[in-house]
Amino acid sequence: MITTQAGWAVAVDHNGNPFAVVRTIDGGRVWQEAGPPGLRGQGLRAAFYSARDAWVTWSHPSSRAWPATYRTTDGGRSWVRMGSVPIAAIDASAPYMLTGQLGWVSAGLGFAAGSSGLAIFRTANGGIRWHLIELTYPGRLTPGAIPFGCDKGDAVFSSASTGWVAGSCAGGRPVFWVSHDGGRTWQYQPLPRPSGTGTLTNCQCFLTPPVFTSPKDGALWGSDIHVRRAPSVAAYLTHDGGRTWTPIRLPGGRLPLQTPDFVTGQQGFVIGGRSLGSVRPPRDVRLYATTNGGITWTARSANPLLNQATLDFVTPAAGFATVISYNPFRSYLLETRDGGATWASVAARFAGPG
Repeated sequence: MITTQAGWAVAVDHNGNPFAVVRTIDGGRVWQEAGPPGLRGQGLRAAFYSARDAWVTWSHPSSRAWPATYRTTDGGRSWVRMGSVPIAAIDASAPYMLTGQLGWVSAGLGFAAGSSGLAIFRTANGGIRWHLIELTYPGRLTPGAIPFGCDKGDAVFSSASTGWVAGSCAGGRPVFWVSHDGGRTWQYQPLPRPSGTGTLTNCQCFLTPPVFTSPKDGALWGSDIHVRRAPSVAAYLTHDGGRTWTPIRLPGGRLPLQTPDFVTGQQGFVIGGRSLGSVRPPRDVRLYATTNGGITWTARSANPLLNQATLDFVTPAAGFATVISYNPFRSYLLETRDGGATWASVAARFAGPG
């Protein structure tokens, strides 16, 4: 959600595949289709920047065609086709726009035995043209490129110069790379162990892309961090633009179950629970809030639905939680107006095209 009333989403089908870009203007009760006409399915990626401004990338699911980008500035009533991303890609991210003119697209180039190819493109003219700035592919690496080994996610940027790529690997150090020249060259970014002492050097880690609320304030989450006498999941915060990342501590030995959701650099929320191993779901799940940048956390509620929820707070008081479960397929939308102390179900419905 962008505000307490207006928001966007990518609706999914019963298999979890992208179905359509949808939009609401009444707090999530009615959702209408608002994406580029005719673009549906697995090749759809979207990013939302205001109640009126959104971007879409469409990659053809059955051929390695050039992904196409689209933009709306009127809440989805009309879409303009922007430039194509000039590479034969399997898929491509939604444009990660820092401003209306400056942004990046990450294109996936295939996987092989726990490794993946990646190409990063940049625009400085609002998506009219996309220029290759980084290529990771066997036998074809741009200077300073990220190595081919391990699986890599999409590039995210906190400023015009600084960006990150995270991912997963079957062993060795976690996949976490940083660029300080707009994505052209990349260096490895060390992370501390979840205990906060020493460097995380050997794990079977999965890291989410960092989420930034300002050029200095960001958060990320990692799982399968099997370090002796340490948690298997961890959430990290930075308040210095990514130079250092600090694991958070929740009361009672609970572990963070997702990337913390920050409204400002100081005010944020996270769901935590007690681990029961890698197969069984966590127990005693609670919502926690911080008002001092993650130094301390206070429990707000223990709603059982939050166990599988994705948080989306738009103010320190008002927020939403999306819950999707499978076998059988069910989806829920919850809202709070008191900082997560109480939650109410939103009777959401899809009303078709806007």
